[in-house]
Amino acid sequence: MLVNEVLHGDARILLPELAATGYGEGFRLAYADPPFNTRRSDRGPFRDQRTAAEWADLIKDVAAGVMPLLSQDGSFWLHVNDRQLGAAQGACDAVFGHEHFVGTISWERTRRPSYLPGQPLASTTDFILIYAKDPRSLRPFTAGTTEAGKRVPIAHRGNPITRLQFPIGAVRFTCADGLYQAGDHSTSGIDVRLTEDVRVNDGRNTTPLSLTLPSRYSQATVHGMLNEGAEFLIPRRPFRPSYLSPGGKPKAVSNIWSWRLDDNMPTNEDAYKEQLLAGMSPFPFAKPVGLLTRILEVATEPDDVVLDPFAGSGTTALAAVRTGRKYVLIEEHNSTIKNFIQPRLIGSRGNGPETGQ
Repeated sequence: MLVNEVLHGDARILLPELAATGYGEGFRLAYADPPFNTRRSDRGPFRDQRTAAEWADLIKDVAAGVMPLLSQDGSFWLHVNDRQLGAAQGACDAVFGHEHFVGTISWERTRRPSYLPGQPLASTTDFILIYAKDPRSLRPFTAGTTEAGKRVPIAHRGNPITRLQFPIGAVRFTCADGLYQAGDHSTSGIDVRLTEDVRVNDGRNTTPLSLTLPSRYSQATVHGMLNEGAEFLIPRRPFRPSYLSPGGKPKAVSNIWSWRLDDNMPTNEDAYKEQLLAGMSPFPFAKPVGLLTRILEVATEPDDVVLDPFAGSGTTALAAVRTGRKYVLIEEHNSTIKNFIQPRLIGSRGNGPETGQ
């Protein structure tokens, strides 16, 4: 299986050929950023004026070509705008089956909303549909690890009232030392009672602590957590014990990707600047390298192979090079390969990709 290649041709033709020539189940990820069928004329070399049925058929054909190429734990990420979201999901459901639908990433693509005449809403988001080859084999999408010391409240409104007992020394207090008498520690919506007097000395309970509260944990679970060295904290009155997370666990990825929530989340403005800094004439509506880097780091491991059937300016390949992944790109227009993909890759590593027909 050859990797780090750019193939010139129509993805609907080349994808089945890849499956027939040893690439079957070789890709951990396929990312597709097709023309959005905007019917505008500023989309560079792409044909962006299809009927709704033609566009849906394009997506269906590409999804059908991608599916046999994915590994059993692989996923297909399809990047679309809000107008094509429903048609795109219908096309992918027809190929993968709706039970293989994982979710949708909402990506805030711009810091500068565009207000177009006749449109009541300013569009700022794109959407990335995710489908699994085999949902049972797909590993969770994670990025980074949980923070050590993060408080997880034990009391949670709506949970059944549970009696919890903590042995001597099991709970750290940051309120004043002393004797706290049994009584009501409720607040609006959260019913908590200290069922026995408890003494606190040097920031620890020196007598057993007994509470009733709407707990997210059972007594057996708390006992097991304590046996594993879990830390619990009560910072003040009224008493609200929290579990202190040890951190270091993989953190699940949110489905909202926005520069407002994450300073490192890039936008299309960043993609434009990247190309200018590389001395390139910016490719129309190229995606930022940081977005593809995030996708690759979430959905793959180093040395995995990623597939992009609508290569455009080659952002997927650039992200793959920077993160230690391998790639196979398909691009319909040879001029785009020569004028954008090859120069970007040469600039990134000193040599260009192999280019096939």
